Amino acid sequence: MDSPDFKPIPGRQEQLFQEIRRRIFRLQSGKSLDSMEKVGADTRGQVGASFLSLKTLAKNYDPDYETALLLWGTGNREEQIIACFLFPPARPTREETARLLGLCHSLEIAEYFGTLVLSKHPEMVAIANEFLRSGVPALQTAALTCISRNRIEKKAETAFPDSYIRNIDSGLFTSPYVQIVYNRLRILV
Repeated sequence: MDSPDFKPIPGRQEQLFQEIRRRIFRLQSGKSLDSMEKVGADTRGQVGASFLSLKTLAKNYDPDYETALLLWGTGNREEQIIACFLFPPARPTREETARLLGLCHSLEIAEYFGTLVLSKHPEMVAIANEFLRSGVPALQTAALTCISRNRIEKKAETAFPDSYIRNIDSGLFTSPYVQIVYNRLRILV
């Protein structure tokens, strides 16, 4: 009875998913949420755990695609950040990546996805090229942060040399947020 849109969740992944969610909830910080609200940030779907505490939590788990998908599917900021750490390097596929980014909590999460997932993907260059031209802010944000991460990590051996950055058409970016991410990338040239 399996279909492409439905498949049973293995017991191990379900247990891991629930365990991670409980541990995220324990990281809750009302002070973080209060600070975010003061600057006008949308705090719906958040428990207030910091990126650093989530990164530390994620180190306790091996990459696991199914668990990452379950976490991503909650639509919550913290679960999606942990999911970024749990996606194996060759997963998700190019098509899955676009669908996942269409469901991300915010463009902040798209940045984490680009940095932590897309920058390690074997099809990184092709995906980044496609996403830059997509006109979709989440895809563009992920592509730009992927490019930045690759340039920082690989330095002289980057897949995205200065000439690549100079040839990116800034007119592709209509979202003010994406424009800011693009301008940060331009600093690296």
